[in-house]
Amino acid sequence: MIDKSLPRYYVYMYKTDTKQYPKYELPCGYSFEFYKKGDEVRWAELECSIGQFDSMDAALQSFHNNFVKNQTLAPEQRMLFVKDECGEYVATLTLWNGDYLGETCQRLHWLAVSNKCAGKGIAKALICRVLDLYNELGYEGFVYLLTATWYYRAIGIYKKFGFEAYEGKRSLTANVSDEEFVRQNREAIAIINKKLAEYKKA
Repeated sequence: MIDKSLPRYYVYMYKTDTKQYPKYELPCGYSFEFYKKGDEVRWAELECSIGQFDSMDAALQSFHNNFVKNQTLAPEQRMLFVKDECGEYVATLTLWNGDYLGETCQRLHWLAVSNKCAGKGIAKALICRVLDLYNELGYEGFVYLLTATWYYRAIGIYKKFGFEAYEGKRSLTANVSDEEFVRQNREAIAIINKKLAEYKKA
């Protein structure tokens, strides 16, 4: 779930030991499905349903910018969905190219789980499957993701898989200076840790 009451600070997370992570399976009746032509509509519907976008047009434009425009990778081999027992698409996550400190490497991109399926372990199974895919494709080194304070519950899950917040002094975005990046990053991590502690107590 998204908590838009919080300041929105972006957080980069990375995982260096890409072969070691907990194993999770989907609940009974759910299954994985790779992207096929036309599924961009399902992707957009999922992202809109959890509040990532205000309109289908905006979501579809983002899909085009992220996965179609100037890309040499095939979503058919990288983008995963989860279907429920009725065939409805209820979650998605993609393994994609990204730029991390000027280096092209693999990232976990655009995780979304339908609100009605929250708490069923689908996100954990999906992250596990995408990390499996990373290894099946022969990648080595590290994998990263970009998230934000709004998604602190997802960050708690990423931590279970060994992802750590980047706390370096070099900005990973062209939008802010190195100094402002460090300030925002420290504040973001403090917010996330506080919210996760509160969530565990609830």
